Amino acid sequence: MALLLLAALQPAASQEGPFQIVWVVIGEASSGSDKDPAHAGRQLFMASDLVSKSLANVRIEQVEVEPVVNELAMGQRLCLAKMSIRTLGPGKEKVGGAPLSISVRQDQKPRLGLKRSKRDICLQPTAAGEYPVRLTSMLPASDGSTRGAQVYLRVSDPDKTNDPTAADIP
Repeated sequence: MALLLLAALQPAASQEGPFQIVWVVIGEASSGSDKDPAHAGRQLFMASDLVSKSLANVRIEQVEVEPVVNELAMGQRLCLAKMSIRTLGPGKEKVGGAPLSISVRQDQKPRLGLKRSKRDICLQPTAAGEYPVRLTSMLPASDGSTRGAQVYLRVSDPDKTNDPTAADIP
């Protein structure tokens, strides 16, 4: 009986699992071409679009997004269609209109101030921090794997000063 009581008082550390990052898809993007800019939004592609590109043997070997680091103050907005999104095929040729999925970390999603439409996906973070955003090709590379790129939103709080001596002022 004493052993059961002692076991009940022990912390349940063995029941806790390791922290796991979960990525959630928030929309889609299509890479830009010489004629058309990149697009981002909700449900840009249907399954038939992906099948037709796959049957045409379209392969995506590289995804490039610029800028990689986006500096924002809290409350500022970044719309993904304004970014330069490019995809390259096996011969490093540009592949315009390539389908990409856009994902963010589930634990950060509530702070991102996400606004989605059929024409764009905009982020307006409500808290300072660094937020990664992944763009992943929906079409495979020649080796069967998928390629992607990760960009970062670095959000600062304009109300907080970066002056370390400011804390010493009475």
